[in-house]
Amino acid sequence: MAQKGFTLLELLVVLVLLGIISVLVAPSVGGSLQAARLKTEARGLLVVLREQRGQAISQGQPITLNFTAEGEYYHLENKQVDLPSGIEVILQTSGGDGDKPMPAELMSGIAPNSVVFYPDGSSSGGVLQVSLEDAVRYIRIDWLTGEVVLRDDMEPSG
Repeated sequence: MAQKGFTLLELLVVLVLLGIISVLVAPSVGGSLQAARLKTEARGLLVVLREQRGQAISQGQPITLNFTAEGEYYHLENKQVDLPSGIEVILQTSGGDGDKPMPAELMSGIAPNSVVFYPDGSSSGGVLQVSLEDAVRYIRIDWLTGEVVLRDDMEPSG
């Protein structure tokens, strides 16, 4: 009577094939997880910016967000908000829109690395570069309208 089962050689071949497949698939899964995490964090920051613009309009007074040079946290109304591990945010204040930069006389008095939302809905403008390792997303803040837009295909102006 013959025994049914797999030989050691057959099991080793299957394990080697599974190993090769996992080595090929793992980087793409890791990259998509990284991209999803970055997108989530960028959207979270987008929500914060839009909320602050709305607050400035409803309260009738300017609201300022101060970003650090290290890009690991920002200040909002004297409160430090830490960014998740690995996420960096760099603010480039060129006036917000490369086609229509904010006039220099309006930029005076605005602290470096700061975004100000004004009661009329406008802002100091700029481009936030949100990054996680090699992946980058951009949040554009229009100075004239205060519109806050998340982009992944935008080069920061400046």
